[in-house]
Amino acid sequence: RASPGMTMHAAACVALFAPVAKSRVERARPSRGRAPRRHPARVAATADAGGGGIPEGGNAESTTTSTIDYEPQKRHRMSWMHWLHDIPKHAAWARAWQRHVQATLSALETVRFGEECFVAENVHIFAEPGRDVAVGDGTHIGADVFVHGPVTFGKNVALNARCHIDGGRAGVVIGDDTRIGPECRLFAFNHSFAPDALVREQPTTSEGIVVGRDVWLGASVCVTDGVRIGDHAVVGMGAVVTKDVPEWAVAAGNPARVVGDRRTWKTRTKSS
Repeated sequence: RASPGMTMHAAACVALFAPVAKSRVERARPSRGRAPRRHPARVAATADAGGGGIPEGGNAESTTTSTIDYEPQKRHRMSWMHWLHDIPKHAAWARAWQRHVQATLSALETVRFGEECFVAENVHIFAEPGRDVAVGDGTHIGADVFVHGPVTFGKNVALNARCHIDGGRAGVVIGDDTRIGPECRLFAFNHSFAPDALVREQPTTSEGIVVGRDVWLGASVCVTDGVRIGDHAVVGMGAVVTKDVPEWAVAAGNPARVVGDRRTWKTRTKSS
């Protein structure tokens, strides 16, 4: 606005440049309003759907959680936490999925499943005629497990993630209600290693492995060919079992040895 003391030329200049200066100030002035928050799940969902994170003709904020497909994550979760299948509401939604997984495996390999079994979506089960895999009622096979027949699982066996079981020629038998911790290894065969020939050129032997009923193998237990583990025994994590373990025994170590009896075992503290 021109002041009374301005010349006519100065007043004209003010009138000409005032709108330009005002627009520059408005552009430079930071916004006082809050930037809208972007929900990461919604942005991820649109990225999965369209590849770019923002749907055509819209923005990330317009996407609702109804666009997220939770089914793959639910299957993934149950594959790694198979005990969720024991909860009726989870078993109900998983029933059709499990029918498909088990039917597909049965069509591809000589494997048989009992009732109410659970098999993770990324297991590796291999069985040929004469080297069957039989899975008893209610048995769970967790994520990333490898099984090569002949192997027989009893009822209600729990085989946790990343276990590796090879039946060799003689086979592996695991009794009812046995718990096998993650990353256990059971090999029902052995290599000959005479010094006068390469190991790869020598024959293998197979006596078989038997794990009894109600046995608990802790995480990362290894069981070698020819071993029998008696009913109700417990083997501590990381043990290497090279000899038979009696019924009710508590065994630990490398090589594993009996360190107690489950019937008289008391929970131990660090100070004991």
